[in-house]
Amino acid sequence: MNLRSPAFWLGALAIAAVTACTNGGGLGSIGGGGGGSPSPLPSSSAIGLGIPTGKIGVENDPVWGTVSGYTQEKTAQVLAFAPGAQITIENLSKNTPHTLNVIAATNGPPPQWPASPSLSFYANGNGKLGVGYASGIVNPGTSVTVTLSKVGMYLIGCAFHYVSNNMRDVIQVVAGATPGPTASPGPGGYAERRAAARTTAPSAPQPPLVDQRGDSFTLASLRGRPLVITFISAHCTDACPLIDGQFADAARRIERAHLAARLLTITLDPEHDSPSTMRELASRFEANPHYWLLAGGSIRNVRTVMREFGVLSVEGKRGYHDEHTTFVYVMNSNGRLAQTMLASSALSDSIVDAVRDPKLVASR
Repeated sequence: MNLRSPAFWLGALAIAAVTACTNGGGLGSIGGGGGGSPSPLPSSSAIGLGIPTGKIGVENDPVWGTVSGYTQEKTAQVLAFAPGAQITIENLSKNTPHTLNVIAATNGPPPQWPASPSLSFYANGNGKLGVGYASGIVNPGTSVTVTLSKVGMYLIGCAFHYVSNNMRDVIQVVAGATPGPTASPGPGGYAERRAAARTTAPSAPQPPLVDQRGDSFTLASLRGRPLVITFISAHCTDACPLIDGQFADAARRIERAHLAARLLTITLDPEHDSPSTMRELASRFEANPHYWLLAGGSIRNVRTVMREFGVLSVEGKRGYHDEHTTFVYVMNSNGRLAQTMLASSALSDSIVDAVRDPKLVASR
């Protein structure tokens, strides 16, 4: 690829421009190719790169929160290797280039992800992983090698897709290291999942939220039927209205089919979205609270729930938290995470298909 060509820089600028509301969710890239069907890695001494909307998936790791786009196995997971290991970084996508850039070292969770880091497309670090390391562009089907000689924990991301597709992860270089739980698969993805990947939605004690009726509830109180959860800003003008519309359509279809499922929309900007704001939003979409709850609550309680799901949001230019992740979480009837989706124009279909799955009605 010619990095000096106009086509390259126009593409790079287009990626960098997708920040408001699509930061992390990849709405600007859904259906745009590159997800594909990545093959499993040949060994654990490799790191696979791929668009999170493909089979590589997204993981809401119980320790580190949301990670995606990188794997040691088949689907996304927190990465971990013993010191001194020499690792092959392989691009598993069919037609999309990626990079692996070390953004910062960290002392542990939760990761402090910068909103828009400056990530290089050029190789840096002399093939040794550490702060400032950059793989350079890894084209489809190609690989580069890196030595993990420095003990530590590192936040990593893709220079192309850190913002537009939330392609970011954690590498731990420690003795006796083993990778974190694998993700729920992306569209058409792998059926197998580790039991450890099925985390319970927030552990007790759970903070109460307030729905559009003014009723207080906790996530535990909604167990008994499948629940689909997303987080939005009522003042967002980009991805959130699309998500609201998709949830409204899914709620109507669930109601018409008399499906035993419920949707839940939680504000991710409690400083500006009060319970009354969420009530107005529910009224605008004629949300039937039996099938779709829209909730707010105190800043402390909402932020606690957001942390449990690894939801990230930052203040945008207008003062609202309208730069954020746009993931959708499907919980089974026991309140365990069964699937993570990325928001898209086909979200309503995906939600209805998911809640029809009899496996979501878990045995007690």
